[in-house]
Amino acid sequence: MSVAPAGAHGFGQRYDLPLPLSLYLFGGATAVVLSFVVVGLFVRRTTPAHAYSRVDFFDYRFGKAIAALGVPLKLIALVLFVAMLAAGFFGDQNPYRNLAPTLVWIIAWIGLAYIAAFVGNIWPLINPWRTVFDGVEMAYRRVCGRKLALDKPYPPALGVWPAVLLLLAFSWTELVYPTPAVPSHIASFALGYSVLTWTGMFVFGSETWPRHGELFTVMFGTFARFAPTEIRTAQPKPQLLLRPFGAGLIGREQASPSMMALVLLLLSSVLYDGLIATPEWSVAEAALRARLYDVAEVGPVALRSIGLVGFWLLFMSAYLIVSAIMSAITEWQPSPRQIAQSFALMLIPIALGYHLAHYLVYFLVQGQYIIPLLSDPFGYGWNLFGTASYRPNIAIVGARFAWYAALAAVLLGHIAAVYLAHAQAMQTFATHKLALTSQIPLTALMVVYTFVSLSILAEPIIERERPSAQPSAVTQRMLTIPADAVLPDLDSGRLQAVGHGKFAKTKLVYRLLGSAFHDGTKMTTADLLYPYIFAYRWGIRGDGSETQYDQSLDVATAPIRRELAGLRVVGSETASKSVRIGDVDFLREVLTIEVYTTTAPTSPEREAIPAPPWSTLPWHLLVLMEEAVGRNWATFSRTEAVRRGVEWLDLVRSQPLNARLAALTERFEREGYRPEALAPLVSVDEARRRWAGLSAFYKANGHFLVANGPYRLKSWSHDSVVLSAFRDLSYPLGVGSYDIYPIPRRGFVTEVDWTGDKVRLSGDIEMIDKFQRRHRLKRVPLSSIPPDVLKRTPLECRIVVVDDQKHVVLAGATPLGESSLFQFDFKNRLPAGHYTMFAVVTINGNVMNADIRQIPIILSSDRKREEAR
Repeated sequence: MSVAPAGAHGFGQRYDLPLPLSLYLFGGATAVVLSFVVVGLFVRRTTPAHAYSRVDFFDYRFGKAIAALGVPLKLIALVLFVAMLAAGFFGDQNPYRNLAPTLVWIIAWIGLAYIAAFVGNIWPLINPWRTVFDGVEMAYRRVCGRKLALDKPYPPALGVWPAVLLLLAFSWTELVYPTPAVPSHIASFALGYSVLTWTGMFVFGSETWPRHGELFTVMFGTFARFAPTEIRTAQPKPQLLLRPFGAGLIGREQASPSMMALVLLLLSSVLYDGLIATPEWSVAEAALRARLYDVAEVGPVALRSIGLVGFWLLFMSAYLIVSAIMSAITEWQPSPRQIAQSFALMLIPIALGYHLAHYLVYFLVQGQYIIPLLSDPFGYGWNLFGTASYRPNIAIVGARFAWYAALAAVLLGHIAAVYLAHAQAMQTFATHKLALTSQIPLTALMVVYTFVSLSILAEPIIERERPSAQPSAVTQRMLTIPADAVLPDLDSGRLQAVGHGKFAKTKLVYRLLGSAFHDGTKMTTADLLYPYIFAYRWGIRGDGSETQYDQSLDVATAPIRRELAGLRVVGSETASKSVRIGDVDFLREVLTIEVYTTTAPTSPEREAIPAPPWSTLPWHLLVLMEEAVGRNWATFSRTEAVRRGVEWLDLVRSQPLNARLAALTERFEREGYRPEALAPLVSVDEARRRWAGLSAFYKANGHFLVANGPYRLKSWSHDSVVLSAFRDLSYPLGVGSYDIYPIPRRGFVTEVDWTGDKVRLSGDIEMIDKFQRRHRLKRVPLSSIPPDVLKRTPLECRIVVVDDQKHVVLAGATPLGESSLFQFDFKNRLPAGHYTMFAVVTINGNVMNADIRQIPIILSSDRKREEAR
């Protein structure tokens, strides 16, 4: 018996699109076409880029104030760069507790790109590599009397190809490399890049190399051509000029082939990032690996590397083909290559739109992590600036905003590209008609880009829910328990090896997704195993001790002790369930644990009930609660509190108890305390971090109720409580997942059709009509719902069949099948007799207030079935 592997949480739907996706796709494409028509009809003359009137901010007081910030910004960037390297090499390697991943992938890679594109290019000012090189060169000149750089002539044929290759390598690290968020890896890459950059500056000079080979200078400079400001450093004085958006993209000389390749790589890599996160890619990747298995064992890294380069070449080929068509339309004047180079920079707004669509929400959410990380960059528990206790508000933007922001970014990027391409064509071709005709193929290509980009963007929005925690496999035979499996000792609760010669009837393999607890600590194996220790320590009366026993806990945990035969931690891995948030790979650790029980297997769901390796509370909170009860400050149950005459354990409202617990937490932090039973699993340093996290949580929230979601206690009074959604980025429930809980939808069985041994059920489901903050439920037949909507709606029909003695004889479930029907096959599964089938249609697993259809069945001896009328 087996079931599909599942995680410990579900990946919920993020957002139900108010209209079918197809309408968005065609609407977006239509908007691009209409913009082309409007621009072509009404824009018949454009002003050359050099002819725009410009305002120099440095002529005004606030501009001079901006100029005065140059040196402080340069020093801040240098300090952050050094801190990033140090944190990467010497800090905590948890990406959530280290400055390097957030600073590099979120603040620098995403944030500075937005500043360059929509404000102005500040990178030449704050470039830490140039700051270091110029500083060293200045000192060298004072000592030796000459420049440090060799100032070799830069080969014109190289163009920006070094930056293109570095962007490809950077994109590979971001999208393909298995662990790009590990701080030590980031620091190593940064150090290697630093050596390469300083070598280039030494050979070609600190002015020449950055313009051609320093990736960030080239990329941010390319984005900055769209910006409304332009910085000029030529004599007699520097200037900060205001100009129209996009003016820097038109009216210039043709882009070099290398710059054209760079722009297309920027386009393709962002879309490829979205593509590899789609279910379609996973299916295609698995199928390709299986097909190539007989030839060579090809891993996902190799396939994604090939895909990255292939996707880039596909974009380049499509663009060159369109350029050839444009040249043919204009009678090959200019040539296809000249047209390709002339219009390459017009694709920059599209690249910016894709960048915004994919990363804006992640930047707004993940960027908040820089606040606590600035105070504790190494993850050592520091609080340099008093911001270490800040908890990012992941609900700062919702799924609705994410979708519409992405939609607007893609469309506005394409519309801007249409306008700029037309403006460029007006300056390239002799007549308006020729300019307009030449843009038809390029607009068609943009329509295709719109379809592809919106389709990819919609995938995470309409992601289907996956099942909650279940055992991934059940083996049904008498089997030997591995000798290294453990079981809590009946007296002390310590985990001890079961040894040789032990047997079990059932083996369950659990694969559980780890996530962060409310106090910022990370789930580990200790959190999964300590509840078993707890059940044995407090559920067994031993040596007449009343302070280490609670009858209520005895009753509640008796099934665990009765059926558990052994536990074995198999290990953990991060590849299969890790996710990319913006440019950061968040490593969702998947913990695999084998549970051996003494009961005969019936079904995975039944076997999972008595002894699952799961707890909503971290081990250190359980230990703190045990200490409170062991010191006779409180009890676990009301019954025991009455019997012993002490208060019932309350981690929220009892201020005297919380004061005691706070002092105890601080003591445990100093000692690095962990129970003897956890010594093999938890180090002293890890224990200190746990207690420090709990202490900081108490100081920030005023209570000790720490769990791992999905809700966190925010405030309370004598008659009410306020819960806030816990949306830490490690928590598997994504943005919008909680919509299924406040608005549970129901299903209804409407028709039953028997054909031979098969029964087909049709039905209705409730759909949500939303308008601003209001909503209403409407009942809709399944047959009338578009297939793409049904695809992202987790539907299931569950049945229970009872005989005339009211005994359950059959139970099962099936997903929605073809023709929007649920089908069950009863062939050879029931003897002749009278039965009643109970059927319910569930959406997102909701069975609250379920509409249960009761269907009487008569099963005759000749195997003919009919529904009783």
